[in-house]
Amino acid sequence: MSDRLSDVRDVARGLPRRPLLAVGVLLLLAVPFLFPGQSDLATEALIFGLFAISVDIVLGYAGLLSLAPAAFFGLGAYTVAKLVVDYGQSFWLGFPLAIVLALILAFVVGYVPIKRRIGNVYFVLFTLAFGAIVHDFFFVTTWLTGGSDGLGFFGPPEVLGIDLGGSTAYYYLTLGAVATVGYGLYVLIKSDYGDVLHATRQNELRMRYLGYDTNRELMIAWLVSAAVSAFAGAVYVGLVGIASPSLVSFALTGDVIIWIIVGGTGTLLGPFAAAIGLVFTQELLQNLWQGGYRLLLGVLFVVFVFVLPDGLVGLLRGDE
Repeated sequence: MSDRLSDVRDVARGLPRRPLLAVGVLLLLAVPFLFPGQSDLATEALIFGLFAISVDIVLGYAGLLSLAPAAFFGLGAYTVAKLVVDYGQSFWLGFPLAIVLALILAFVVGYVPIKRRIGNVYFVLFTLAFGAIVHDFFFVTTWLTGGSDGLGFFGPPEVLGIDLGGSTAYYYLTLGAVATVGYGLYVLIKSDYGDVLHATRQNELRMRYLGYDTNRELMIAWLVSAAVSAFAGAVYVGLVGIASPSLVSFALTGDVIIWIIVGGTGTLLGPFAAAIGLVFTQELLQNLWQGGYRLLLGVLFVVFVFVLPDGLVGLLRGDE
């Protein structure tokens, strides 16, 4: 098995990475023309790719396992849907509101386990409790969130009088948003802050001795992750036109964690690519085998945890 993996790594090392990246960008730009009937699915894949990147910030770079990513993703979707459906407000007004709400809730949830240094295990438990509370809240508060029926349906948004109802228009809007936010996260991770965050994950105690406020660095990563997750949820609800309890479910949280593991934790591009690939795979398997996608995720989780712990990016880089 190890010999086969070495052969794959040798081939991967020989591939020119910049041309591959350029080809990937060109493919993303050409999707509506190459696959005119799949623009909505491609848009969904891009959104979930951004969602995976946002969670990778806290999981892959900060080393904090959160069980509440879907809570923030759903919060973004519900905030926009609530403003549009019940208050007749602009679709775009929901974005800053969703981000602010996500930041407030993330600070409240993360303050004790992060700022008070009570341990990562308690962070997992706090996020687990928060995720469960959010899911039940959106499910049972029929008068506020629509309960199991969700909030919707509403028409597509407009930008400068341009109707984004067409699949192609919303795809390119999403692509631009994902590229902008994704690049911003990349710059953040490659900055001095990113270096400190990486070092904190490797040896937090040493970083404290060096005078760094590691709690602040971890809290920033947690807040950024929550804000971008909410942003992704807000973009998603513009695509589907309805916010439902499935968007705050633990199933979605499990999905995004597996996407990150498959792509490679702490790589950004790996989780993004894995999310896109698995979203398309899910659509394919739904037509062939209803329960096949969940089984596939389970198999991938086992394989990448025990055989390829560095994910696809680690495989391409030739990490041992």
